[in-house]
Amino acid sequence: MRAFFSWAVFALAEIVSSAPVAVPELEKAVAGAAPGTIIEVENGIWRDQVLDLMGRGTVEAPIVIQAAVPGGVVFSGKSAIRLSGAHLVLDGFFFRDGEAPEKTVIALEGEHLRLTNVVIDSYNPGDPESREDKWVTLRGQYHRVDHCTFRNKTSRSVTLTVWRDDDTADHHLIEANHFHTRPPGGKGNGYETLRIGTSDHSKSDSLTTVKGNLFEACDGEMEIVSVKAGRCLIEGNNFRRCAGTLTLRHGDGSRVSANLFAGLGKKGSGGLRVYGADHLITGNVFVGLAGRGGAALALQSGQENPELNGYRRAENLHIEGNLFAANEGPAIRLDTEYGNDRRVQLPRLLVVRSNTFSGSDVEGMVDGADRGGFELRWENNRVFAGNQIPSEITSKFSPPLNKENVGAPWYRDQLP
Repeated sequence: MRAFFSWAVFALAEIVSSAPVAVPELEKAVAGAAPGTIIEVENGIWRDQVLDLMGRGTVEAPIVIQAAVPGGVVFSGKSAIRLSGAHLVLDGFFFRDGEAPEKTVIALEGEHLRLTNVVIDSYNPGDPESREDKWVTLRGQYHRVDHCTFRNKTSRSVTLTVWRDDDTADHHLIEANHFHTRPPGGKGNGYETLRIGTSDHSKSDSLTTVKGNLFEACDGEMEIVSVKAGRCLIEGNNFRRCAGTLTLRHGDGSRVSANLFAGLGKKGSGGLRVYGADHLITGNVFVGLAGRGGAALALQSGQENPELNGYRRAENLHIEGNLFAANEGPAIRLDTEYGNDRRVQLPRLLVVRSNTFSGSDVEGMVDGADRGGFELRWENNRVFAGNQIPSEITSKFSPPLNKENVGAPWYRDQLP
């Protein structure tokens, strides 16, 4: 029996261990579990299991539903889990050799639910374009998805989605996961790896944190991560060889900090696209990108009086302490998409301070400035030719993440 002490408060609670439970009896076991119960699930390959796991733990004593051996409980065929209630933990399960029976593989609905140490690998319908299926969906508040591996999603729709049914803040934490291999989608839009919200409630704040995740070869579409809500924190993530961008599509007041965008020269690789107001972009590294989206950092022009799903210009941005090196095209584009889709409002109120720029085309590091009217403050930035950047600058940035830092520990040896 594995003890579960990931939440410090749980160590203070009374732990009630159940006898090992087979998957067909799991719904009943969870429904009858008292706070603090650890439900160990028997190893085996469980086919065509659609489970509705409902229970209520407490903050001091969550109910933990865990595989007897991490990865030993395998769901295949048309299997799915809905986890609902409060203070429940799902730990160590493996989905492979199958597909979602309907629209979702794992749904979290309620409050303070946690998905950890779980792997979903190549869990796709035979015809990947036949229907939409999301692998993980979050509804409610204060959910946590951490140390999971999501590999080779080829089917339509988003890998992990935060649903927002109203303007209530979500407060979710998506941390230390490995999003590995998302081939290009066949029909354009709708193949994001991670999406927070939709345009419907994008004027309100989500307060979701996306931290310390590795996105590797996520090529589904232009938007690897699509933020459509306010005041999100996107921090310490790595985007490695991804043919797409992190996009602040809707919402205001987000912080994008200490992320690494490493294209490694891959065609279609990009950095950050920004719409909306009051964002802080600080301490990020943009290196070896191929310029998808118009620049490593593409500030978007907007429409007059845009609809909720329209294009709002970027404004009142602080861009501070970032490093741009060895990228194709501009490091920063100030007038992205100006003139397209009725976008006639240029970005404005821009503070660009204490950044480092390097590349072969020093004169072309910032593009679009000749239009004027940006209300741009340019302060203490440094430019180096030929990507020769002093070590006292580069040493301030964190080293890249690798598979030993993220994802389900028991699955790491199975990754290339």
